[in-house]
Amino acid sequence: MRQIIRRRELVSDELRYEGEAFEPGTHGVPTLSQWLITAAAQRGPAVLLRATDELEPLASQLAHLRWIVVEFAKPGDGRGFSQARLLRERYHYEGELRARGAFGRDLLFFLARCGFDAFDPNPGEDLEAALGAFDSFSVAYQGGSEGIVHVHERAAGL
Repeated sequence: MRQIIRRRELVSDELRYEGEAFEPGTHGVPTLSQWLITAAAQRGPAVLLRATDELEPLASQLAHLRWIVVEFAKPGDGRGFSQARLLRERYHYEGELRARGAFGRDLLFFLARCGFDAFDPNPGEDLEAALGAFDSFSVAYQGGSEGIVHVHERAAGL
């Protein structure tokens, strides 16, 4: 079973994406467009957001979602960072927010600052080694959602 990083731990992944075989206890992850055309009573607890997806159609349904997976289809596309901040700060999404795809361990710290709490990088990324990326920095200049001390708070002795 594939492993991911969730809340700074390696865990087995219970989500399955298009083209992957289902196993007992796993959940399928449809794209947002697939999820929206499914009858509300039949919608699953997970959805996959692509970089071009708008969040507004999903806003009223967030309480019904256990997982939101934001796809990073290619390196250098930062729209997933913005989607994460909007989901956490504007829409107050409290479920698991997962980054999936083309990002390396050098971005894990920054993804966590934007609100991601689970990470499924492309195959080949050493997840054990990637865990160390969360400790890359101990202070930050701007606010974030993961509790790192803001540099101005440190200077003020807070």
